[in-house]
Order: sequence, then structure tokens, then C-alpha cells
Amino acid sequence: MGILAEFRKQNSNFWQYFWKYSQIIILIQLIINFILVPILNFLANGIIQLGHVNYISYSNALTLITTKPLVVIGLIIILLILLLLVFAQFTLLLVSFQAIKSRANLSWWDYLKSVSKNLFGLPFKAFGFFLLYFLIITPFGSVGLSSSLLNKVKVPQFIIDWLFEEHLPIGVLLIVVYAIIFYIGLRWILVLPSMIFENKSIKTSIIHSWRKTKGKTIYYLGVFGLLIAVVAVFVMITTGILIGFQYGIDHLSFIKAVDFPMAVVNMTAIQLINYITGIYASGMVVLIILSTTTTNYFYPQKAHRAHKWFWGILGTVVIVSFIGYDTMYFNNWLLTPPLTISHRGVDDGNGVQNTIESLEATSKEKPDYIEMDVQETKDHQFVVFHDNTLKNLAGIKKRPSQMTLAELTNTTVRENGKATRIASFDDYLNTADKLHQKLLVELKQVPGNKSDFVDLFAKKYGTRLVENKDMVHSLSYNYIEEDKDLTPKVHTSYILPFNLFGVPLTNANAFTMEYTTLNSSFIDGAHLQQKKVFAWTANDTESMDRMIFMGSDGIITDNLATLKNEINHLFNDSSYSERMAVYVTQMQNPF
Repeated sequence: MGILAEFRKQNSNFWQYFWKYSQIIILIQLIINFILVPILNFLANGIIQLGHVNYISYSNALTLITTKPLVVIGLIIILLILLLLVFAQFTLLLVSFQAIKSRANLSWWDYLKSVSKNLFGLPFKAFGFFLLYFLIITPFGSVGLSSSLLNKVKVPQFIIDWLFEEHLPIGVLLIVVYAIIFYIGLRWILVLPSMIFENKSIKTSIIHSWRKTKGKTIYYLGVFGLLIAVVAVFVMITTGILIGFQYGIDHLSFIKAVDFPMAVVNMTAIQLINYITGIYASGMVVLIILSTTTTNYFYPQKAHRAHKWFWGILGTVVIVSFIGYDTMYFNNWLLTPPLTISHRGVDDGNGVQNTIESLEATSKEKPDYIEMDVQETKDHQFVVFHDNTLKNLAGIKKRPSQMTLAELTNTTVRENGKATRIASFDDYLNTADKLHQKLLVELKQVPGNKSDFVDLFAKKYGTRLVENKDMVHSLSYNYIEEDKDLTPKVHTSYILPFNLFGVPLTNANAFTMEYTTLNSSFIDGAHLQQKKVFAWTANDTESMDRMIFMGSDGIITDNLATLKNEINHLFNDSSYSERMAVYVTQMQNPF
């Protein structure tokens, strides 16, 4: 069967049983988002708190393994439960969709019995396979068949940037690895159906899937590609029509009196279209995966209750929540403008990072803060520099801690077509004072820092930082805790490169989180602790909008002017149709 014929066949199948397929997907999403995810978070946080672990990061992983083995074992058990639940989710999807295709009128009890049979039949060694299959193949090798249980399985953007900007060969190798993983994902696409419906072992299922998909890579790519194209075009056209309709209302004086209620109506329609499209995309992916499955369910016809009252209440709650959200959104009751923070003191490459010239140029744009980096020198002074070595900016294979302050401040650094000298922190701080520019100072945890690094810094600059209302942040949990003890009036922020196990326990006033894995749950948890959240480093309007909609208190960016324009556009001078367009750019991807 050709690509177009296969797509039309599964599309027809989906719409024939649209409501039945939709019920399955909706109920699974409700169970995951409102029951399983909260329970898993509660268990993980409970284990961490009972083990008196304040935070979990790459920096204390070895210490936890050696000193808190029970905590590590508990978290591993949570991971195994997670894998079981993901397997159960996909099993339930496949079993229920196949039963619906077979026109079998099964109850939820029948579905759960089938899922339980597959779960309890798993050998222990299957966990290793599912760890590979779900944590690697599912995020990168499939379209639509994803899970909220795995929404943290992402590669942070700063790692990708670091690879391609500073280690290009490794970045190219990463692309090759992803291409291989994507290919394996396509070739393993029939593994789960084979295990579930034919009771094959993992090894046999892999061989079976590899054989059945031989020579069909282009075929599956074509079917999934066509699905992506259809969904993308549909969403673009429908949202475009609604935004265009709202634009007309905004600019036609004789109907402008109804611009607000119509904005709420049109926005609600966009949200419903996006949600239904997500159901369609997920359902189509499952049907494509099941396209070669011939198992039929022959159950006697039973009269199951339709539970119309449940679906009526759920539909009402969803629509009312959309209307409530849209009303607050258009009245600026929901979102607040974030602090604008220039990353390393530059804006769109207007100078060399962490230098006085860039500070002077960027401060003219009046950011709330300029973020910069401090390291210790050989003679125990402080210099403004980010990298571990001077190789990239100065061509010198030495660390700042291997050179004196005088040597460093006489060193020329080059970037963005400009050249200047490295700045001492004293000169940088004096310049910021003259410009009335507040700073967000990062205490770099790098090789060469002495044990009293934070103590020296706090004693020398603590009073001035308080007077200038500057802030301090660091990737080192210990640096932040020590600085907070020494200078309690200085606002501090603990930097997190990943969002793994919720909100750490810290005396810091805020968290600086890499934006790729930052989510609203972390922000809400931090706000419950009366702590702010700063997102780094959001450099395009889409990611900036996403951070604003999540409720970030500040955004660190390399493109300050873009951020300020986006904030001004969103909060000050945008029409209803423009705000709808902004919402569309950051709303959940249907896939």
C-alpha cells in the first residue's frame, strides 16, 4: 500500500471511531497528569527529604552514591516504576485501539486485565530494554507517541550550543548518533505490538520488527511526514483564519465594541482546535503503528454505560477554564513582565563578553540587570571572565587562576569583531556604579579557585553589592549557601542546568534555571517557597514568550533588545489579535 493510501486508510479509521479513540487518549492524559505525575513527584520528593538531601545535581552525584545509598536506591526504584507506567500507558493505547478497530465493545476492566497480563509477564531484564527504548527511541525516534511521564527527557539547549560553537566535531557526531537513533526508532516501531499481541520475547520482537520494516524506512518516513504536514497546515490555516477574523474586529470601528468578548471566543476556539489536533496526531500515530497488526478481539457485545454526565462535566470544565484563562490573559491579570537580564553584558554581539566596553554599550538599553562572571586570579584578586581558560578569547592556554591580575588586565580578548582588555572586577563594579547599572554576579566554580574564594569575595564586595542592590548566583550549591551566610542581605540565586527532581532546599532567594527543561510546575513550586525563578538563556521570541507564559520572574538573554521589544509588544501596545498570535507561538505542540 502506498504512503497516501495508508494515510487515507488510517485517517478514515480514526474519524470513524473518533469519539472512542478520543476517550481513551483523554482518560490516559487525565490519569497521568492528575494522578501518576503528582504521586511520582511526591514519592521522589519524599525520598529526597527523608534522606536529608537538599539538592541533586551532577556535582553531588558521587557523594550521594557513597553517603546516601538508600536515597539513590529509592530514586532508582522510582525510575523503574516510571518505566513500568510508560509501558502500561503505551500498552493500554495499543490494546484499546486494536480492540476498537476490531469493533469489540470492551470495558475498562477488560483493558486493564490485558495491560496487567503484559506487565506481570515482563522479565526483570526487560527494564534495561525499556530504559533504552523509552528514554532514547521515544523522544527522538517517533512522532506523536510521547508521554508526559518523559517530558524531562530533553537535551538542554546550552549543551547543544556548547557542542556546535566550541566542539563542532562532537556536535556533528551527535547529529550522526541522532540520525542512527531515529533510524532505529523506525525499525523498532513494531516491537511493542509484537510483544503485546503475539506474546513474543523482547529479542524475538526486535528481530520480527527489523524484518517487517526492512525496505520500508522511506514508507514510514513518508506516512509520518504526511501526518506532520497535514496537522501543521490545518493548524496554520484555522488559527490564521481566527486571528485574521479578530484582526478585522480590532480595526473596524463599528464592531469594536465586541472586540473583547470575540477575542475570548476566538482564543477559546484556537485552544480547542489545538487540543483536538493533539488527540488526532496521537491517535493517528497509534493507528499507523498498528497498521500491520491482525489481532482481533472477539468479546460478546455488552451494554456499557456511556457516562455522558462525566464527559459533559469534563467538557464544561475545560471550556470554562479556557474562557477564564483567556479573560485573565487579555486583561493582563495572568502575566507579569519579567526582569530583563543581559547575559555576559552583551546584546546581539555588540562587544566582547564580560568587558567594560560591552557593559557601557548594553547599559544604555537599561536592562534590569547585567549578568557577568567572576573568577579568582593567581594573586587572589577577582577578574571578570567566563571560560575555564583564555584559549577561545585570547588564544592563551592558561586558566585565569594561573595568571596574576596585572597579567590578565593586560591581556587582549577578541570577539564579535571587536578587541579589548580583560577587566578586573573592581573596575567593572566601579563602572556599573557610575552607570547606575545593577549586576547579577556569577561566582564561577572553576579549577584554581581557593577554598576561601567565596569568603574573600564576600568580605571585599558584600557591602557594595547590598548598596547597589546587585545579586549573586552560582552553579555551586555550596558557594551560594556560604555567600548567603556571609552576606545575608545580598540576594542570591542557585543555578540549575537541569530540572530533574523539583525545587531544591536552599537559603537562596531565587533559582536560575536553563530554559529548555524549565516548566510551570518548577516555577509554581519555587513561588510557594517565596523564591523567584530566572530563565537562561532564551534568545528568540518564541522561547521568550514561553518563559513569560510560564511565569518566569526574569529572563537572561543574549538578545536584550529583542526581549525588551517582545515584553513591550506583549504588555503595552498589542491588539487582541496580536496577543492571540503570541499565544499561538508558544502553545503546546500537537505532537
